[in-house]
Amino acid sequence: MSARPPFTLPVTVRFSEIDVAGVVFNSHYLTWCEDAKVGFLDSIGYDPARFAAEHHLALVRHAEIDWVVSLRPLDRAEIRVTVDRVGTSSFTLRHEIWRTGADPALTASCVITYVWFDTLAGAKIPLDEHVRGALSAA
Repeated sequence: MSARPPFTLPVTVRFSEIDVAGVVFNSHYLTWCEDAKVGFLDSIGYDPARFAAEHHLALVRHAEIDWVVSLRPLDRAEIRVTVDRVGTSSFTLRHEIWRTGADPALTASCVITYVWFDTLAGAKIPLDEHVRGALSAA
């Protein structure tokens, strides 16, 4: 897609996100990616109020996560979101979760495909030209 810098969402690991092994429990990565997706879409003009008004949602169709390094309590990180692909009725975002600070490292990458969904019809629909343009420009 474009050479634009990624959208970034800062994260501080909370104690409630830690499992018995002392690292972030795996499902929290998907929660962070959802928060980053919402922030990213807001940054290109598709905030939650617009979704509600237009009766559209971007629903998870497929998600893949590769863990590299564990995050621990109070680590600071950022989720970097870029567009991987824009299809007919779906789009794919790459979420890279980077530990920041004195010892930066890629900790995980999540590639998630979202399907464009009409909440009134209860079915997937093609991406409209406006969202397609916004995603392609991001």
